[in-house]
Amino acid sequence: MTRPYRWWKRTGIAAAVACGLCCAAPLIALFGGIGVVGSLGAVFDVFELASIVLAVVAFAGAGLVWLRRRRRRACRVPERVVELGMPKPTRRTPS
Repeated sequence: MTRPYRWWKRTGIAAAVACGLCCAAPLIALFGGIGVVGSLGAVFDVFELASIVLAVVAFAGAGLVWLRRRRRRACRVPERVVELGMPKPTRRTPS
């Protein structure tokens, strides 16, 4: 019975670590930003109101973009029609 190469284990571990390091920075920034705005909102009422307004504006903008893209795809008309032709059916004889 042969043992698998250790090279594959090391490569897998390195890939998992690299993935974790690459994805960690955006997640830390996102959660850090949420934490900062949350803590400032707890102290000052202005930040709480501003974060609610920004969230509503962001969701409304995302909804408008989604609707525009959806309508654009539904109403798309081809610029020109290309005739592909239909093959003529032929009788096949049993071989």
